[in-house]
Amino acid sequence: MARPHPHHFAYTMLPQLVWRRPAAVHRELADPLLARELLLYIWDKAAESLAPRERVPARGLHLSWHKVAGRATALLQLPAPQAIGEAHLVAIVYHDPEPDPDNQSHIPHEDEDDEQEVDSDEAMPRYFLLEATLGRSPEEAGTPTMLGELRGEQYRHHGAGPPAGRPDTTGRFLQALADLLGPLPDEVPFMRIVRG
Repeated sequence: MARPHPHHFAYTMLPQLVWRRPAAVHRELADPLLARELLLYIWDKAAESLAPRERVPARGLHLSWHKVAGRATALLQLPAPQAIGEAHLVAIVYHDPEPDPDNQSHIPHEDEDDEQEVDSDEAMPRYFLLEATLGRSPEEAGTPTMLGELRGEQYRHHGAGPPAGRPDTTGRFLQALADLLGPLPDEVPFMRIVRG
């Protein structure tokens, strides 16, 4: 049974915040100091109504940025899962290039209207999870996972994920996302029909 604290953080509080204020959250996650404060604040809020014994320390909570299939992706490492239904990793996939900390032009400005973004499904970030699951990984070491996606009130299962607990788990998760997302529409190669 999933522990309520990490489950509430990864499956309820963080995705709701990401979708409610996409530009503001993107802006804060792109700044290392603001990102740390924001994530620790949400982590603490996720445990607010829980008994002290049900609270989980934020040890292992870490954010990094990656480029996945041409899209800026915030990758969040979570405290190690201890039960099925907890996430190892969360990926928030935006529809723009990877952020450059020295160049703030890619980050939405404060005067942009977040509400306008919320109305467009294409502007909404996608929210993926690498989840602990039952089963075996007979071919290789590691614990079994599955790749899931939250989109509003809907959950979608995208199949088995890479085994967790291995040095290459993060890289393989990002590669699985790249395979799932495919290239950006403007990066699709032009196809020419040749008659012989």
